[in-house]
Amino acid sequence: MNCANCGSKELKTVKVGSYHYLECGLSNIYLQGLSAYECSKCKEQEIIFPNLEGLHALIAKDIASQASRLKPAEIRFLRVHLGLSGADFAKAVSVEPETVSRWENGKSPMKLSNEKLLRLLILANIGPFREYRELGEYGSSSKKGRMNLQFTVSNSKNWQSVAA
Repeated sequence: MNCANCGSKELKTVKVGSYHYLECGLSNIYLQGLSAYECSKCKEQEIIFPNLEGLHALIAKDIASQASRLKPAEIRFLRVHLGLSGADFAKAVSVEPETVSRWENGKSPMKLSNEKLLRLLILANIGPFREYRELGEYGSSSKKGRMNLQFTVSNSKNWQSVAA
């Protein structure tokens, strides 16, 4: 493996502190326990993201289980996590594709019934969903602020939520 910046083959593995994971499209995700390849010559670092699919599933579960209403970026993240295009998601929830676009761009709020359906799709995708009593709490809070979500990786592949 060569350094993407200078082409050097002198790379070493280093630990990374808390990493603000903006690449997922959300502004409140922080990762811990990551490593990076660091170039001995130019000091450029390339972060190693193990088990990205597992991380995204955990992020999706935490978002879908929160009490606060979904933000536009979270709606987009969950839709993409399900592997649905905007048009396919619109068809699945019986709305026009333009409606999904308005939800994801913050131009129009998503109806709570559609939001709960999206949450159920995510939670059912993880495994059998049996927490029906908690379903009433999902999306029940209209708090404007959003907590940072923190995740840590262990054994180079297993992700866990970290209490913020």
